[in-house]
Amino acid sequence: MSSYLAAASIPPLSLEINGSLIGLVNSFREQMTVEVTAAAARGSNLPSGLHPGSVRYRVKLNRVLLENPMLTDGFSPYELHNFTLSIIGPRQTVRFTGCEFTSVTVHTEAGSCLIEEAELMALDRSAVTGGGG
Repeated sequence: MSSYLAAASIPPLSLEINGSLIGLVNSFREQMTVEVTAAAARGSNLPSGLHPGSVRYRVKLNRVLLENPMLTDGFSPYELHNFTLSIIGPRQTVRFTGCEFTSVTVHTEAGSCLIEEAELMALDRSAVTGGGG
C-alpha cells in the first residue's frame, strides 16, 4: 500500500505523534506567520516601526497512511491536544510542538485508513539533520 503514497523513487516520510510512529506521509507543507504590531513614537499617531510578536506554524499533511492498527479503530485526531508531531525523512527530522488539528479529511476502505489531508497549527518548530534510515 505504500506505493499508493509515493512514486517508487521517492520514499514516503515517517510520521510520529508524541514519539509513537503512526504511519507514513507522502508530503507536507509548512507556513510560518508572525503577528506584527506597529509602534508609534511618543506624541505621534504615525507608526515609527514594527515589532514582531508571536510566531505560529500552519502545517498541511497530504496522504497519510495510518500504519498503527490501534489508529484504524476509532482514532480521532480531534481528541489530541497540545501534541508533538515529528516528520522523519532520510536527511532531516522536523518536529512541531504545541499542535492542534484544524481540519482533517479521512478516506477509509476495508483494511486501510488514509488521511487524504490534515491541517494543524503549531506553536514551535525545530529541525535536526539526519532522519530515520
